[in-house]
Amino acid sequence: MKPFLSLRSTRPVLPTLLLALLTALAPTNAATKKDSPEGSGEFSWNNSIIEIEVTGKLYNYLQPWARSEHNVYKSGVVVEGHQIITTADGLADQTLIRLKKQGAGLFSLGTVAWIDYQANLAAITTDEKDFWTGLQPAKLADPTPISGDVRIQRWEDDTLDNHQGEIERLYVDNSALSFVSVPALKIDSTIPAAGYSEAVTVGDKLAGLTTEGEGGTVVATPSSFISSILKARAAKTYSGLGYFDFTWDQVENPLCLDYLKLPGPARGVIVKDTGLKPGLASVVKPRDVILQIDGFDIDTDGNYNDPDYKKLSLENLSSRGKWAGSDCKFKIWRDGKEMDITYKLPKAEFSDDLVPNQSFDQNPEYVLAGGFVFVPLTNAYLRSWGPDWRQLAPFRLFYYNNDKVTAEHPQRVVLSQVLPDEVNIGYEALRNTVVDEINGIKIRQISDVITALKSPVNGYDVFKFMAGQPVQQAVLEASILDDANQAIMARYHIPADHVLNSAIAQGDTAAPTVPVVQK
Repeated sequence: MKPFLSLRSTRPVLPTLLLALLTALAPTNAATKKDSPEGSGEFSWNNSIIEIEVTGKLYNYLQPWARSEHNVYKSGVVVEGHQIITTADGLADQTLIRLKKQGAGLFSLGTVAWIDYQANLAAITTDEKDFWTGLQPAKLADPTPISGDVRIQRWEDDTLDNHQGEIERLYVDNSALSFVSVPALKIDSTIPAAGYSEAVTVGDKLAGLTTEGEGGTVVATPSSFISSILKARAAKTYSGLGYFDFTWDQVENPLCLDYLKLPGPARGVIVKDTGLKPGLASVVKPRDVILQIDGFDIDTDGNYNDPDYKKLSLENLSSRGKWAGSDCKFKIWRDGKEMDITYKLPKAEFSDDLVPNQSFDQNPEYVLAGGFVFVPLTNAYLRSWGPDWRQLAPFRLFYYNNDKVTAEHPQRVVLSQVLPDEVNIGYEALRNTVVDEINGIKIRQISDVITALKSPVNGYDVFKFMAGQPVQQAVLEASILDDANQAIMARYHIPADHVLNSAIAQGDTAAPTVPVVQK
């Protein structure tokens, strides 16, 4: 599995002589822009596939004030409307985008026209009019082929590298950057280091954009899904991806249906948990049996027969031409009788999770108080423990992934570390401790830390931690914290004593959020 924002500063490159020899012996594996002369009218992928270089900010969530840069190299495909369609992966927190066409010439400056992290899709454009000269918009295959040979293409050293692949199947899985369910295309191919939005092509049609590749298997976002979003955007009806905010169980034991008094052959799935969308009451209830969605019968495995793609998971019906706010018609079995209900798709947002899986286009938030560093608990923070973070991150922190957002706790705040100073002697070993309250004020979110520090108790800041933590309480003298902060910031090269971001949905956006940075 390709980890999020894996960097590929270089690609495997064959020595020049060997590459020339292989090209001569196997001309079908590579094509240059000479294959289709400009103005010939014949479509060529040389005139549609674009090289994209992204420079972006790289954050250290263990030291959230630290900044560095990284480069991501990926591909995109020209479509109608002077857009280059690509995956959203690697575009977060970007500071510079450069584009190169036809494998040669100078780079052009690009900008993000729109980006949808939930769908893992984005469109890049440029104001440089000469860039579009000679380029050809690609047509998208709709429906996407679910079998047969494909080509996976990208530019390598001014040559359009072309690898063979074979479609294994189309299935439903979580989006590469999100919990929302979307269709995915599984392809067998030996292309090395894939997953950076390489073009999956069938003849002169785009069949998908790669999202990951490992061990001879490539996964791609199918063209039909891309096409539906492009059409909705053009019609200005796109409202972001929706999802089913409930979980369900397969009917492995027909006696379960007998217990629920459902007559006839075994069918449908049983609703388990509901109300996953914070603050939204679900019309679906536990122990409901879902029999149909939008006229499609649901079997006991949770699948339906799609007219284009055969058997797929019912989760696909949340994004099959429908968006957040769209209505789905459910036929369910409840309390011994069949009934029809209307289910409105809630919008998928990263803030729906108590421990958000992603934090895009915003600086890491933190508050510094007397060397105590407070941060919101996110999976971006937990990923600081490396590729095996699910096993290596502190169990007490990882466990909060099982909890839901509530009005009392829309966020969890962690004392991540203590920067040693004479003001905090004795607390240097405190780290990764979840905060309950400060100065008698419940800490619901990171901004509450700032508020609570304004109200010391009898001249002291009193920090209380959640039950079960190694330490239950810490106390610092409030009157000297401001001076201590200045000394600590100078010693550890910290530019601000806190950074807070304005609340954003982090679903679909056109521009990065500007953080609030204060001393």
